[in-house]
Amino acid sequence: MWSMIGGATVAAAAVSLWVWAPWVDRSPFTAFVVGVGPGDFTVEGSTPGSCLRTAASEQETVIYDEDGNRLASGRAEREGERLGPEFGEYAGDCMIMTRIDNIPGGHGTYWSEWGGGDRNEVGEDQLRMTYDEHREWFKTAEKAK
Repeated sequence: MWSMIGGATVAAAAVSLWVWAPWVDRSPFTAFVVGVGPGDFTVEGSTPGSCLRTAASEQETVIYDEDGNRLASGRAEREGERLGPEFGEYAGDCMIMTRIDNIPGGHGTYWSEWGGGDRNEVGEDQLRMTYDEHREWFKTAEKAK
C-alpha cells in the first residue's frame, strides 16, 4: 500500500513539474522583427547609409499565441539601414526593424502577422534574437528564388 502511495506521489510531482516547467523563461521580452525591402522600392534616408521605403511602410506587426490570441504588436520604423556589400544578395536593399515590447514568454511557438496579411509561424528563439543577430543572419542568407 505504501508503495502505491509513494508511486502516486512521485507521479503527481512529475506532472506538476512538467506543467510548471521552471526551466521555461516566461518573462515578457522585446522582439526585434526585421524585414528587408528591395532597394528599388526605397529612397535615400535622412542620414548616410539610411533608407526610406516607398511601399507598404510603417505597417503593424502583430504577435499571436497558438490559439490566435493577440499578445503584442509594434509598428515598423519609417527609416531603415541601406545594406552594404557585406550582405551579399541583399546589398543595396533596405533593412527595416519593428520593435515589439512585452511579448509574454514561454509559448515556444508564436504567429506573426504583418499589415493584416497571412500569419506565419515563428519560434520564440527567433523572436528573442537581437537586432544585431538578425543583421548578422542577413549577411549569409540567400534570397528566395
